Amino acid sequence: MILDELLRQAVHQHPDRPAVIESRRGVVRSITWSQLDRLTAAPSPLGPEVAKCRPILCIDLANTLDGVTRLLASLRTGLPVLPISPRTPPQERAELVQRLAATYGAVYDDNRLVVARPEHDVPCEGDYLLLTGGTTGRPVPVQGSLTLGGFPFLLRRTGWTEGLRQLVVGPLHHAAPFLHLIAGVLDRQTIVVQGVFEASKTIDMIHRRSIEWMQVTPSHLRKLLAGPGLRRDRLASLRAVVHTAGPCDAETKRNWIELLGADRIFELYGATEQIGMTIARGDEWLARPGTVGKGFLTRIRILDENLGPLPPGAVGRVFMRSGRPVTAAVEHTVDGYLSLGDLGYLDEDGYLYLTGRRQGLINVGGANVSSAEIEEVVLRLPEVADVAVIPAPDADLGQVPVALVVKHAGSGLTSDEVVRHCRALLSAYKRPRRVEFVAHLPRTETGKLQRWRLESLRTIEVET
Repeated sequence: MILDELLRQAVHQHPDRPAVIESRRGVVRSITWSQLDRLTAAPSPLGPEVAKCRPILCIDLANTLDGVTRLLASLRTGLPVLPISPRTPPQERAELVQRLAATYGAVYDDNRLVVARPEHDVPCEGDYLLLTGGTTGRPVPVQGSLTLGGFPFLLRRTGWTEGLRQLVVGPLHHAAPFLHLIAGVLDRQTIVVQGVFEASKTIDMIHRRSIEWMQVTPSHLRKLLAGPGLRRDRLASLRAVVHTAGPCDAETKRNWIELLGADRIFELYGATEQIGMTIARGDEWLARPGTVGKGFLTRIRILDENLGPLPPGAVGRVFMRSGRPVTAAVEHTVDGYLSLGDLGYLDEDGYLYLTGRRQGLINVGGANVSSAEIEEVVLRLPEVADVAVIPAPDADLGQVPVALVVKHAGSGLTSDEVVRHCRALLSAYKRPRRVEFVAHLPRTETGKLQRWRLESLRTIEVET
């Protein structure tokens, strides 16, 4: 197995070099490559009958040293691993496990094997699965391989090398932090994991630990700029800051380019569904403000509603083709181009610009949240006749969910009751920040929600 071999190489070459360092609430813990190999090479705790089912292993994955070792130990069993937030509400987790079992046949979660007859014969051939917000209202599992396809080659363009010190600040159960962690382990880097992101502590960590590379979201970038103690000399060790998971406003981007230099700021555009990737270095962005770069091992087309090609400068749906196998259900053309519904255009030189997000998705601090998933939860309240969830601007997170609720006649339902209901069933970042009651929602004769008309129904401003 690739992970076993690479860990053995790391132990042979650098047995006493730090492999993982955790900083949490002022306490620092670390383990060497030799210790990491021993901790993650233990025999699988699963019995032979369980292992024979080849279940999906669901594991809690927190930003801790123990979380990283649990992940690597699980991957070394050879069974597909699905990382989950430890804060996932029990009912949301139980429903996810049941859906996974219905798809793949067997899931092992919380020392319990769940077996079901698969709805379709879809074997899980990946080393891991990651959850994406999807467009259908529920998190969708996407399979991935530890070889990571062309991803490591993309990272080489950002100053990434073997053995550097990488800081992980995003939640490890999210796609980007997870993939950069795995790539870092495969390249024998020292992984520094921050338990809880705090701007001042992150700045101090970069300085004290001589951090060379980190991946962040635009929300992280804004918080770091506002954090105390941010000076160029305290960031001198950084070779690259790579931001992903949503659009970055121009002011924040320019401030970081001025702080570090254009050659050390990079933007990556892609998705958990792995349909393709683009990359833009800071100087490319300065020359073409707003671009997310050119495709990397990826071909890009802009198509109209009838899947016809559009010329440079014309806005349409973004389709990509990377040659990688895609297991998620996405829109596709007959010749293999795939789309998640993002809107944008190409310029004459092939640089991509995005003009809109996927319908029904809300980008909360870099995490895609499905409006339909929240709506399904709110509709479980018997007093709710109809609901629509829309994004509202937020200075910190970029966007937050707001629920527009239609009550049944005579109902005394309050916004606090809706919020409490969601608190029990949804992860914190998915919960509506505000609830607004409206008389009706705009729907077609066939019942389809006309989301573009929802903004006119609300007059609220979200407080942060």
